Amino acid sequence: MNENKLKIKDLVNIGIFSTIYMVISLLTMILAMFSPIIWLLWPSMAGLVCSFVYMFLVTKVPKRGTALLLSLITGLIYFISGECTWTMLMSFAIVGVLAEIVRAITGYKSVKGAVISSGILAMGFIGSPLPMWLFQESYMKSIIDMGMDPKYVSQLKNMISIGSLIGCLALAFVVGMIGGLIGKVILKKHFEKAGLI
Repeated sequence: MNENKLKIKDLVNIGIFSTIYMVISLLTMILAMFSPIIWLLWPSMAGLVCSFVYMFLVTKVPKRGTALLLSLITGLIYFISGECTWTMLMSFAIVGVLAEIVRAITGYKSVKGAVISSGILAMGFIGSPLPMWLFQESYMKSIIDMGMDPKYVSQLKNMISIGSLIGCLALAFVVGMIGGLIGKVILKKHFEKAGLI
């Protein structure tokens, strides 16, 4: 049971990897400036590249709380930095809990559980565009007031529907798992060394 308890070294690793996870996702967000459709696809894009970071982390810290702490730290950094609204913090808190449930059921040394949870964590990035669905009119007005091109905002507005929200979440989950699988292949030696099966 003590093997699953997080130690100081584990917390340091989680903090470092969470920062890397957030920075890489932020770099992919830059691409969203070029097209409204890319902003909607951003959770999938960020999930794909960040899943590799997550998979590397679970080889270092295959313990209870790793996924939850990664997601909470990422959401908190986004929120504090002012890059995203409270919806980012909320979405990462929810997916962090769900990812932990999966890891608890499948086992912390399970590669399958790590891959599934990487897909779940990728859905947390939906918190960035989520206000477009939750508070469409006020949010669209606020981003125009902040200097966003009205034509860009109009194109975004035309793409917002329940169907597009479900599609974005589903795509982020699938692509996040694909990223996890790629990470598993690339990090095969690390997985074997950590005893993940």
